[in-house]
Amino acid sequence: MSYQKFETYPALKRSKKNSMIKEGLNQNEIEENGWHLPGQEPKKADCGKWSFMGCLNKYKHPDNKIFLKPFQKSCFRADCEKCCYKWLGRSASKATKRIKTYENQSKKTAKHIIISVPSWDCYKPKKEMTKKVYGLLRDVKCDSGLIIFHPFRYNEKSNLWYYSPHFHVVGFGWIENTIEVYNKSGYIVKNLGKRETIFGTIYYQLSHAGVKSKNHSLVYFGNCSYSNLKIDEIEEDSKKCPFCQEYLKELEYYSDSGLEPDPNIATVDLLIECFDWSLKVLYEDHSR
Repeated sequence: MSYQKFETYPALKRSKKNSMIKEGLNQNEIEENGWHLPGQEPKKADCGKWSFMGCLNKYKHPDNKIFLKPFQKSCFRADCEKCCYKWLGRSASKATKRIKTYENQSKKTAKHIIISVPSWDCYKPKKEMTKKVYGLLRDVKCDSGLIIFHPFRYNEKSNLWYYSPHFHVVGFGWIENTIEVYNKSGYIVKNLGKRETIFGTIYYQLSHAGVKSKNHSLVYFGNCSYSNLKIDEIEEDSKKCPFCQEYLKELEYYSDSGLEPDPNIATVDLLIECFDWSLKVLYEDHSR
């Protein structure tokens, strides 16, 4: 049995910008068979608006003050021009947890693999290309991981995106027989080896993944699939009051001044003092 030497590489070294979503002269227009880049659709009315969670059990809190936690509303859609970044962060965090869990359980090392589609398969349905990729992953001894579909590549010289379907894989296995696979299928399988950070790699690849209605930008396979790997849903402390451990509830405010609370210009303590806070009333539609 031969052992392979792994080299680390910086997952975010390709671009100096925070995200590639805003790169490219044609990033808003490029589309192929319904596939496009993230963040290209208008935001919804509430996206980005400030709302507030809190706990009114002030007599159980220090200094008899309520607890207030501002948050911005989000639709978490990959398409949304405003919320795509939150989609990125949440999706990458969940995927990182799954990959790290399997990495710890299996004692294997996650590797970054790129599979490029040959020209004669480029215009086949994505479902057919994905099915072919699953078979190729078995051939190169990659048995588990996640797959992110990229319909486009970015040309730095022209500052343009162009159609060139390929798949990014964060997977586990020896990754061998790549030359044989190419000679047999025409698909190029490139093993980039051990990643520097799992989260950074997944976040970066999702930032310019393919987005299409009723399709997933990221899928799991093998022992990392939902059916084979159960992840314990740990209750987040952020959903509870840090003082009395009651669940936080959405609050609404009242002010004689007519001003709106803005966490960008006022501290939480100031917001507590300057506004009257109460549980948000959910209105029901009785007109029907």
